[in-house]
Amino acid sequence: MSRRRRPRVVPFVIAALAAALALPAAGGAAPPAAPPNGSVVTVMSRNLYLGADLSPAINAPNVCAAIDAGGKILNDVDASNFPERAKLLAAEIAKAKPDLVGLQEVALWRFQAQSDFTATPATQVRYDFLQLLQDQLRARGADYSVAVSQDEFDQELPADRDGSDATNDFICGADEDGRLTMRDVILVRNDKDIQVSNPQGGHFSNLYEVVLGGAIPIDVERGWVSVDATVKKSSFHFVNTHLEAFGDPAIREAQARELFAPGGPLVTDQQLVFVGDINSGGPADRVGTGFTTPGDEGAYNALTGDFGLTNLGTRQTCCYPDVFRSAIGDYRFDHTVDHVMTKPAVNQIQAYVTGADPNVTGPGGVVASDHGGLVSKLKLSR
Repeated sequence: MSRRRRPRVVPFVIAALAAALALPAAGGAAPPAAPPNGSVVTVMSRNLYLGADLSPAINAPNVCAAIDAGGKILNDVDASNFPERAKLLAAEIAKAKPDLVGLQEVALWRFQAQSDFTATPATQVRYDFLQLLQDQLRARGADYSVAVSQDEFDQELPADRDGSDATNDFICGADEDGRLTMRDVILVRNDKDIQVSNPQGGHFSNLYEVVLGGAIPIDVERGWVSVDATVKKSSFHFVNTHLEAFGDPAIREAQARELFAPGGPLVTDQQLVFVGDINSGGPADRVGTGFTTPGDEGAYNALTGDFGLTNLGTRQTCCYPDVFRSAIGDYRFDHTVDHVMTKPAVNQIQAYVTGADPNVTGPGGVVASDHGGLVSKLKLSR
C-alpha cells in the first residue's frame, strides 16, 4: 500500500522498482569495519502489491459510486493475476536466499457470490497471497516458513462487477461482495543455522480514517511484526512494518514514533535490523516534486535522526504506475520508500534491488509488483 507517483492517489497502492543502483546509504553514522567472528546475514524487504488501486472506492462521493468502484477493484484484482506474479516474486526470493524476509501487502481476498455487505462475512478465498507465494517457493526448492503473520486492515464492500444496476441482488447493482484483509508477514529460511523465537505483533494507535461513500467510517489499521533471530553466531531483533501511505504525512511520522516509543518494537538491547515500506525517505532518496507533500520526510527523519537508525539497503525501489508492462512503458523507479536500517550500525557487504527490470514479465505482461524488493547482506557481530 504505497503511494503512486502518478496523479491517482490510493491508500494501499503502487510502488515498485528501478535500476539496481547500489548508492551509498544515508542517515546515521557510517558503518564500522566488519567485526571478527560474526555472521553474514541476508535480509529482504518485499512489498507484494495488493492487486488493485483502491482510490476509486476511497474517493467515491456516495454509496452507489463506492459499489461501482468495488466492482472495478475486484475486476482489477483478477486482471493483476497474483498467481502469475507469485512465480516472479518466488524466483526473486529463491535467487537471493535471504535468511529473513519482511513482507508487506500480503493480501487475502475473499469473495461472496450474493452481496449483502457485512450481514454475512465473505469467506470464499479467491486469492491468498501468502499461500500462493509459499507454494511457488516450494516449487523452486526454496524452503521458507512463516515466523509471524498479522492481520491489518480488513474490510468488505459490495461490488457491481458487471457495471449494470439491472442485475443486482442487493443495492446499486451490487452482484457480489469483496473482502480484503491485509497482512504483514516475516518468513524465515528453514536451515539448521537459523533459529527464530519470540514472534510479536502490534497495531498503531495513529490511523488514517476514511468515510467510504460519505457514509461508512473506516479506520485503516496498520502495524508491525517482529522476531528474535539467531543466524550461526549472531543474534538480532528483526522488525518489519508498513507505515501509512496516504492522508496527512504526520500520520506515518506518528506511526514511526510509536515504533521507538517506550515499549515499542524497536526498543531493544539486541542488535536491531529493521525493514519495511515506510512511505518516506531522506534527501538522497530522490523523492521528487509531484510526488511528495510537505512533511513526507518526517517518518524517515524520526527513525534515522531522532532514534538513530542507520539507513542501509539501496535505491531506488519505487514505483511503477501499474503491474502491467504495457502500462509501465519507459518509466523506472525514481525514489525510495522501502528500507533496511540497523542500530547499532553494521557493515553492509552487498545491497541490491530485485524486480527492477519491467521486461521480466509473466503471462499477460505482469511484473512481480509495483515496488522493487530490497536485499541487504550484513556482517553482524557475534
